[in-house]
Amino acid sequence: MEAFAKDFSHGRDRVNADRLRIAVVGAGSRGAGMAETLQASPDWDLAAICDVDSRRAGTVSEKLGGAPWFEAIDELLDSVEVDAVAIATPLRALFGTGMTALRAGKHVLVEQPLADSLERGQEMAAEADARGVVLMANKAQCFEPAVQKMQKLVGSGSLGDILFVEAVRTESNLARTDRDVFWDLAPDSLALLDYVFAGRLNPQGVSALGGDPLGTGRDCVGHVIFRLPNDATVHLHVNNLSRVKSHQLVIAGSQLVLVWDATLPQEQLAIFDSDSSTQQRRRSPYWTEPGALQVPGEDGQVPAFGQEARDRVAAEFARRVRGHQRAPSTNTSGLRVLGMLEAVSRSRGLEGQASSIHVPGPEDYQQQAAGSWLESVLWSR
Repeated sequence: MEAFAKDFSHGRDRVNADRLRIAVVGAGSRGAGMAETLQASPDWDLAAICDVDSRRAGTVSEKLGGAPWFEAIDELLDSVEVDAVAIATPLRALFGTGMTALRAGKHVLVEQPLADSLERGQEMAAEADARGVVLMANKAQCFEPAVQKMQKLVGSGSLGDILFVEAVRTESNLARTDRDVFWDLAPDSLALLDYVFAGRLNPQGVSALGGDPLGTGRDCVGHVIFRLPNDATVHLHVNNLSRVKSHQLVIAGSQLVLVWDATLPQEQLAIFDSDSSTQQRRRSPYWTEPGALQVPGEDGQVPAFGQEARDRVAAEFARRVRGHQRAPSTNTSGLRVLGMLEAVSRSRGLEGQASSIHVPGPEDYQQQAAGSWLESVLWSR
């Protein structure tokens, strides 16, 4: 194996090389998929696999050409020189694994959520800022052409006044014993909403109801309700007991309705005209420029690119590493999601009563890294 001089201050000894070296920590389904994507990327060399389950780590390593594998991240970092670490561990291990990599001066890519609490997510963001390395949340769905078109349509005001939003995320999977359904399935949907609404996922209050019909000791079915700044209701349904896997989003406006379905093999996004005779038109503080974009039939179907979106995440992470960009928008989005999840947990403890939420304020990463966190005041009754 080629030897490299270690540099634990900024991890920059190879960032200008043609290919960057990366280790994947976590060899479950998500970690294995991440490792496969990184190995196939023209930007990355898969340098090592790490998992506390040596059998699982060895299996992924063998499948991907025999990269060295380790049971502990400390052993990995002492044995193999890498530029970055990609993390797909259980929730309880995210913070410890991420901080170990960051303190070693490594760039870090983390599967959603960023950490197991907002406070710990803030610590990780501050550590990355202090070390001058990249901390990036993996949001592959936001690289899907259909999702990017949704953001463009919402931001242009083409939907008119936003009337309501419905999101559904269901699985048939109780394998994750370290998190309830909210922390398991909601992060992807909340990150999607935060992206589509361009960082405006900052309600004043969040209400959540959950259920544990099988007596597992954690919520397996849940509902989250909050409001957009114009008082439009957002409803998110998550379910780990469903017989059907789904990931859907409906955004209804006074002029257009968007229907997105991630499970469709071809066209994921459908755009419908809204019947103005049956929809009450309301003014919104955000979407005041209707008709800014011609949409129905303008460029045909929006295709689905599952693997291509994951490839784009790998390429974007490499671009940021080479440019030493700390990705403030990515970090603040990840922290907003954590703020939402914590509010959901508090509301569950209050039997569904609305819980206030603290989320990052304006996109000023330097201010946030110093520990100034603003309570949302954009939404009011």
